Amino acid sequence: MEYLDRVDVVLFAFAVIFALFLLFAFFWFTYWVSTKKPGISPYSGLPLRRGSDLSYAAKEKIYRMLYDRHEYDNRIFDINRAAVCRETGRIFPDAVNWFDNINVDWSFLKRRYPGLYVSWGSLTLDQQDSIRACHATLEGYQTIKSCPHVIPKMIEPEYAFASPGPLYVDFEKKVLLGWQVVPDTNLEVLIVQKPIK
Repeated sequence: MEYLDRVDVVLFAFAVIFALFLLFAFFWFTYWVSTKKPGISPYSGLPLRRGSDLSYAAKEKIYRMLYDRHEYDNRIFDINRAAVCRETGRIFPDAVNWFDNINVDWSFLKRRYPGLYVSWGSLTLDQQDSIRACHATLEGYQTIKSCPHVIPKMIEPEYAFASPGPLYVDFEKKVLLGWQVVPDTNLEVLIVQKPIK
């Protein structure tokens, strides 16, 4: 009987220590989530805002633009889980995580559509012409003012703030990935365009 009492005491002590450890872990995790830095725009370097803050009319225009395209690769997304760059109006889908934190980095291009992307301005005129020949039109994309750096994240401010935003190309697959302006707004959406087969 005395042996069982000691086992009970030891088990109770371990249970108390484990409960305290869980409580400490919960408070540490809560502190970590609440003090996490706000999401930063890859283009401006300033904090992003939540897509849920957009007006109903703006959301409706975004949904209308995507719906009218009728394209699988440019499906409607949940704007409430998106982040918006305050300075450029660019919308980053699926940027708000389960803990209500915004997380956007330069991997947003590959997450949007897999590929090895380079800036449109880094292509030679012959390469640009070969891309144009693979597409019916490049209307709506930024083809005039484009950064000459190959790597997208090396963009310079004069190109980062141009409207519409930069155009990126997967030269091997001839896929375009670029920002287009949502009609009647100052917002932009990242649109995928595949070559004509």
